Amino acid sequence: MSQVGGHEFEAMYGPQFAKNFVNEYLKVEIPKRLIKYRNYWDVSNDELPDQAEFLDYEPATMDSWQTIITVALSGRGFTRVGHMRYGDPEYQVSYNMRTYAWARTEGERSVTVMRDRLIVVIRSALMDHPCLKRRNPQREAMIEESSITEEYSEITLLKGDRYLAGAYVGYELRIEEPIVREKLADFENIDLETVEAGPGQELSD
Repeated sequence: MSQVGGHEFEAMYGPQFAKNFVNEYLKVEIPKRLIKYRNYWDVSNDELPDQAEFLDYEPATMDSWQTIITVALSGRGFTRVGHMRYGDPEYQVSYNMRTYAWARTEGERSVTVMRDRLIVVIRSALMDHPCLKRRNPQREAMIEESSITEEYSEITLLKGDRYLAGAYVGYELRIEEPIVREKLADFENIDLETVEAGPGQELSD
């Protein structure tokens, strides 16, 4: 938030913020959760590896593995939920989002299990509302749990015995966004003239 002419100014966020918001959150949360789930499932780093890249756009090609990609597909809702200090309205905006996970390793079963495990770790992070809220304490941000869906791709044979498998978590991200309205006019000085008048006496122009 910044000051413009003595007025607190905060712009609407838009889809670029929605993607970046989730992407930066996952950068922090996923490494911690990978450690916990490795211990819980008793698997090695090779079976549930660290993520090489977190992207908020869809690249033409992927050169790093494993990769998590978050994109925004659409926005809707735009429901007014209140007003800021100076009367500017706040809206709850819903973004239709997807977070993709891509896994690559040797063996058909190994890549399938790796992909399945990774998508569970991502899901656990996205459903953790208190942790998600901590990324932006000034604004309410949450994922509607009932909106969560998952899709899993078929595996693809790469060079040698390496395989590629992907999946995504689809969800609705709700964020409160303000809109600071432009002033219609600025009043610096107002001149007032007082006139004494008795009861029933008309005021002169």
